[in-house]
Amino acid sequence: MRFILVLFFLILPLSSFSQVSANPYVKLVEKKEGKRLQLFAVNTDSIPYIVFLRITTEDYRRTSKRPILKEVPANSKLLLKTLILLEGKPGDYEPTFIVNEVTTNLAIRKSKDFDADIIGAKLEKKVLYFTNPDCDLCVEGLSILKENAFNYHVYDIETDAESLKIFKSEIGSSKSKDEIDFPVLKIEDSIYTTIKTRQGFIDVLKRHFE
Repeated sequence: MRFILVLFFLILPLSSFSQVSANPYVKLVEKKEGKRLQLFAVNTDSIPYIVFLRITTEDYRRTSKRPILKEVPANSKLLLKTLILLEGKPGDYEPTFIVNEVTTNLAIRKSKDFDADIIGAKLEKKVLYFTNPDCDLCVEGLSILKENAFNYHVYDIETDAESLKIFKSEIGSSKSKDEIDFPVLKIEDSIYTTIKTRQGFIDVLKRHFE
């Protein structure tokens, strides 16, 4: 993630460093429900964009204090961050929202950690991949699965109620989603809820596919 972040800022034009991007196709959109404030990136263009979001506030308890760097697919709406209003606070916050086109130079680096001779195994076994928007490793993990042609299905438990039901059915954890470290993988009968690094993610896949 740090590698991508550095590249992102290196290729941005100086005019992009405004508080909120003036990109005509990608907007930062709010959705309020009680004390919960959700921030979405809405992309109305036919190409994907990389977005950077950092929130400065003393009024909200954030699900993650880290800035968000994510790819927003063409013609899509992507949840970036969820904030919970603190008692007695007015709800002020200051966003830094920067948008840049995806280029081949900026693409998440392609994994070369798997041998070509495991293609058959990758098609026979299915990976259930559970994510949430504030998980930095989730983005890179998805890239590894996609670029190496694994047979996988992604469930975003924050934005899709059906995915949350499947998560509870498949994982069977008594913990709430806020108490679980993501991403969560299920491969065959094995469930992984403590993956912390890119290498750890790759090691889990190799355990099943090599």
